Amino acid sequence: MQLSISTKVLAIAAIGAAALGAAGAAQVRSDVSFSIGVNAPVPVYAQPAPVYVEPQPVYAQPAPVYVQPAPVVVRPAPVYMAPRVVYGPQPVYVGPRYYGWGHERWEREEWRRREWREHGRH
Repeated sequence: MQLSISTKVLAIAAIGAAALGAAGAAQVRSDVSFSIGVNAPVPVYAQPAPVYVEPQPVYAQPAPVYVQPAPVVVRPAPVYMAPRVVYGPQPVYVGPRYYGWGHERWEREEWRRREWREHGRH
């Protein structure tokens, strides 16, 4: 059955008048409240029970390790030898000739040569 639009408007007006008539019986005060309750299911949150699953053990064979050994170096032991002995003729020193007079002069010059050779110039 189809209701016309005027029937719908008439039904809404009747509901409104009934609401106003019921409201007249109530006392109007400042501490009066009005609420409309709707019975709808309220969502309730419940925390799920904790679940613990132990992981499967993992076994892996380690990669092979190859370390190249250090090269072997063999050095011969040092050989110590005494220096060769070289024999040669003895040096010959020839001094000035002695002719008699001036012998003291020769000794003085020889002394100067020896001092210069041993201690440097004077």
